[in-house]
Amino acid sequence: MKKIIILTVVCGAILTFIIYKVTYHETLNMLVLGDGLATGITDYDVEGYSFNDYIRDKLEDKNLEEYITEFASTEETSETLKTKISTNYTLESTNLSIQQAIAKSKIITLALGTKELNSKSKLKSKDIETYLNNMERIVKLLTTYNHNSIFLIGLYQTEKVPLEKIENINQKLKEICNNYQITFIDISEIKKQKAFFFQETSIYPNYKGHQWISEKLEIK
Repeated sequence: MKKIIILTVVCGAILTFIIYKVTYHETLNMLVLGDGLATGITDYDVEGYSFNDYIRDKLEDKNLEEYITEFASTEETSETLKTKISTNYTLESTNLSIQQAIAKSKIITLALGTKELNSKSKLKSKDIETYLNNMERIVKLLTTYNHNSIFLIGLYQTEKVPLEKIENINQKLKEICNNYQITFIDISEIKKQKAFFFQETSIYPNYKGHQWISEKLEIK
């Protein structure tokens, strides 16, 4: 009798586990950090469809629970984002802190520097050094709270930031990503496609460019 009871319990446990494995689907949270590239700002200073939105669309069929964009800002710089994370900036509307958002997100995208480096009348070596130091601090903070998928989007050539400087900056960003074991996404070739920008002098890409960036991330 005892053997029958034990066997019944064991079979029940196995069946429960099988049902759990078949029916369980892990939910995903995605956090967006960065400047106008992250928010999809256009030449007309309005937010359009960003590469993050294209990624969200792909993930909606894969149990995307939260898509957190409120911490990204068109005017974001490496200094302001570093301060946000260090001081644990909290959204008044939801009472969600940035450290909480980082910790609970399965996917984090970071696109930062386009606005900052193009806002200078003349980009100096000190400006680049400050940006890179801030970026390393940001990445260190991100990996302190999260060990999931973190994607850092590289930079591309603009009128104010020539190719040589972009290549040097991207190389440093790659080294930071390697040191902290996060993924660097090289999008420097985006400028070779005129169809990805409304005008040759545009700082940010159009929706075609954003779609191309989303495909570079290869999030499935």
